[in-house]
Amino acid sequence: FSDIENFTGITEQTKPEELVSRLYDYFSIFAHSISENKGTIDKYIGDSIMAFWGAPTEMDVKTHAHLACKAALSCQMQGFNLSNVWAREGKPRFRTRFGIHTGEVVVGNMGSDERINYTVLGDNVNLASRLEGINKYYGTEIIVSATTHDLVKEDFEFRVLDKITVKGKTQAILIYELLAEKNKLDMKLLKSYKMYETGLKYYFIGDWDNCLKYMSAVIKSLDDSAAK
Repeated sequence: FSDIENFTGITEQTKPEELVSRLYDYFSIFAHSISENKGTIDKYIGDSIMAFWGAPTEMDVKTHAHLACKAALSCQMQGFNLSNVWAREGKPRFRTRFGIHTGEVVVGNMGSDERINYTVLGDNVNLASRLEGINKYYGTEIIVSATTHDLVKEDFEFRVLDKITVKGKTQAILIYELLAEKNKLDMKLLKSYKMYETGLKYYFIGDWDNCLKYMSAVIKSLDDSAAK
């Protein structure tokens, strides 16, 4: 799932015709990245995109988890470049948030006798949507579940973000921020994210002094909303 941060605020300061034109450019870039990485676009929901992997073309689970993460990073980079062009023209930027989860779903043609859509349903679809929305609390852009992380952790750079209980669930789950492809993250940033993970370990066991020490060190080197 993807969604544009503060899209309502952007619509209030943009003429409808211009907004439609900008969304067209934005969706075109994202659609190309998703299809290039063998994803299936399920639907556009306002400013959001819902996409899935593994159907109609079957592939093994690790492959589609890898391709979903790769597509999100590609969309993130190209969206950033497009926003830079708009910013130079005095237009508001689009900042996109993503949620990725891997799990079994029901897939097929669904609907009524008047209209059907090829789509996916199930608890795992809902979790991916929740992960996208949770970005707003951490100031992050791409959150993935532990399930996805465990499948592709050798291919990408992540940081453990938190342990949360999402709406409708009773069991806490670990969530991760997807940062970059493996070995493509600045070493200074990587060091700061490792400090965050150390601080988080102290947070989980209630050692507030050490937690504060490490999170403060992160904030000194990086303007990080999650550490704050």
